[in-house]
Amino acid sequence: MPATDLHHLAIKTEDVDATVDFWNGVIGSHSVDRPDFNFPGAWLQFGETMIHLYGGDAAKNKAGGHDLGSAAIDHVALSASGFDEMRDLFGEKNLDWRQMDIPSFHLWQLFVHDPNGVLVELNFDARQEPPGSAGPDDRKVYDPGSF
Repeated sequence: MPATDLHHLAIKTEDVDATVDFWNGVIGSHSVDRPDFNFPGAWLQFGETMIHLYGGDAAKNKAGGHDLGSAAIDHVALSASGFDEMRDLFGEKNLDWRQMDIPSFHLWQLFVHDPNGVLVELNFDARQEPPGSAGPDDRKVYDPGSF
């Protein structure tokens, strides 16, 4: 039987609270109950997808440090709505972000890193955005090799 959906992704983090604040306060997930594991962490949810955060020793690499970035995973892509509001929120939170317009696919995109360096891509269906939405402009255009 084939896979049917993404159940969850897991992020190892040195700072569980900052990561929860980013994903819940910026991206729009919400915290849900988590089993009582023997390490700190959190479970976050949006739609049917969850994010599992690992903290403490469970988040450390073999050398005892904390990795940053997405390693072999280049980025996490999410469907979203409210492009203009999200871009404004990134500015209010002083986050470094990029944007892209792909007219042939009616796709507007925003890119931002979470506190652990994980690249988050938000995809907006331009046809579903509220009337009067501005969408991407010529500022901070996303370049895959430079962000």
